[in-house]
Amino acid sequence: ILHTCDAIISGSTALHILFPRLRAPWRPADLDLYMLQITLVLMLSHLTAEEYKIVTEGDDDEVPYTPSNEEHVVQLTNGKWRIDVVVSGMASVLSLIFHFHSTAVMNFVSTNRFFHTYPRLT
Repeated sequence: ILHTCDAIISGSTALHILFPRLRAPWRPADLDLYMLQITLVLMLSHLTAEEYKIVTEGDDDEVPYTPSNEEHVVQLTNGKWRIDVVVSGMASVLSLIFHFHSTAVMNFVSTNRFFHTYPRLT
């Protein structure tokens, strides 16, 4: 579904993949998916088919993300796990990654690669 929706994973989940259990003994609190508006309906259809329910949907003033170029965020849960779908208002979801608050979290996972933007600083 990441490939079909041209989405990426970022946030604490991407950082946890980079530093597995031996080096990062914490677990991510949620899964952050970054995508464009054009494929949002497809992603939400897939997630709701997997028993996720939308709990919050709003613009950047209503959800806890740093103001940047996100159009809005949809938060979903299945009662055990939470997914935040961050929708980019730009031509690329990567523009959101480079507006993060620090270089330590400027990492993301695509369908076939892990991108670690500042390896010496993380």
